[in-house]
Amino acid sequence: MEYEILTVVVVMILWYVWALVSERQYRNREELWQMPPGPKGWPVVGNICQLSWASHESFAILAREHGPIMTIRLGSMITVVISSKEVAQEMFKNHDVVLAGRKIYEAMKGNYGNEGSLITAQYGPQWRMLRRLCTTEFFVLSRLNDMQGVRGCCIDRMVRYVEEASRCNSNGVEVGRFFFMMAFNLIGNLMLSRDLLDPNSKRGTEFFYHTGKVMELAGKPNVSDFLPMLRWLDPQGIRRKTQFHIGRAFDIASEFIEERMQSKKNEGGEDRRKDYLDVLLEFHGDGIEEPAKLSSRIINIIILVRHLPH
Repeated sequence: MEYEILTVVVVMILWYVWALVSERQYRNREELWQMPPGPKGWPVVGNICQLSWASHESFAILAREHGPIMTIRLGSMITVVISSKEVAQEMFKNHDVVLAGRKIYEAMKGNYGNEGSLITAQYGPQWRMLRRLCTTEFFVLSRLNDMQGVRGCCIDRMVRYVEEASRCNSNGVEVGRFFFMMAFNLIGNLMLSRDLLDPNSKRGTEFFYHTGKVMELAGKPNVSDFLPMLRWLDPQGIRRKTQFHIGRAFDIASEFIEERMQSKKNEGGEDRRKDYLDVLLEFHGDGIEEPAKLSSRIINIIILVRHLPH
């Protein structure tokens, strides 16, 4: 019993010391970076307790006291909140490069990297390359026009699924899920020339399941993001589960890539409408700021990210 009390006392002392150190580091960073003023927070948790579930309302209340641009602390995360349309327009118009960096949450960290993701990659040559590929190849008007018939089929199928679900469920229909399915299938046709939600496609169904789980887990509040000392513990298991589903999605995408590479060898010079996967496989960079060729790893990440809802 004495050892248990001693353990609790030691843990409380360590927690208090860590809180003081974190508070001092926060103040030093605030002074160094000349952060905007904001509400004073508590040790360890910061301003989390001052926010309600309807966080936009909490931000509006705090903005009345601290102004349209303020600094709040979510655990150890320093966050700048902009509550004015004019300030947001000024910042993103004149300071867009400074604000182009992004926070990578614990759920998306792991062995699979972020170098092929427009969502989590940091601003730089590779991010610009990915952005250019999206705007010049993925969203090019001629390619989208070629997919007009496929888009119509995907929308018709979604409407049919919603009608069937409404007849079977008297409590209502989760329309957002059917929109996700429709967008997922459309992206699959555009990127892979493959109907991923074909009832006969087991791999397509699995790919849909795992990408959906990645999005679900990545959107959950994770205590490890706010309290770094808990990262190694992963108390909610979010990072572990996310990496499992990313790994399974990667395995399936790798099979798609391997099949395409094999079919390109067998086709030889046969004329075929190129999709986005062909563009990625045939990519040739300058080898300086851009890779000479895209690795299977990066292509996997691009395929996975493009199938996540944005």
